[in-house]
Amino acid sequence: MIPIRLPPEDIQIHADRRLAFEVITAFGANSQSSHGSSTVLERQGDRLLVELHTLVRGPLGRRKVYRTVERVALHPPEAVEFEGVEGPLRRLRDRLVFAEESGCTRLRYESEIGLGWGPIGWLLGRLLVQPIMQRFMREHLVEMKETIEARAKRSRVYPECSSSPVVQEGQRGG
Repeated sequence: MIPIRLPPEDIQIHADRRLAFEVITAFGANSQSSHGSSTVLERQGDRLLVELHTLVRGPLGRRKVYRTVERVALHPPEAVEFEGVEGPLRRLRDRLVFAEESGCTRLRYESEIGLGWGPIGWLLGRLLVQPIMQRFMREHLVEMKETIEARAKRSRVYPECSSSPVVQEGQRGG
């Protein structure tokens, strides 16, 4: 299998990164969102086995729910790593990185996928799956941003961040 590393996506979130981390890793607690649901199947400290049902918009705007089971490694409050165990992709490795930026959060979404089938699978992955995954990554970052910022407005534990209100959503990383 030849892995495909997708270009990372970044977004600025006006919330403390500890709060951002807590909201994103509340698997099962906020079991429903517009992108799907999650259920914790197993927990051993900072390692989880999570079943995810994820709504993905494919070609021609068609939406489909994909079921995956993923190993999740929590590294509070810096990162969350996902590794696909079951699902439509033979290889799925995602990483969310939380960087503190002027008291706010810069969230980076990194992903590596693979279909199997050698060079043919790589070509299909690059032409068909990569554009779908990149659009999903951008949309999912915007949804996470909205959810976290709404929670930050209600938070009594975490201070509001001090960054300027100008935000570049969905800015591509390099």
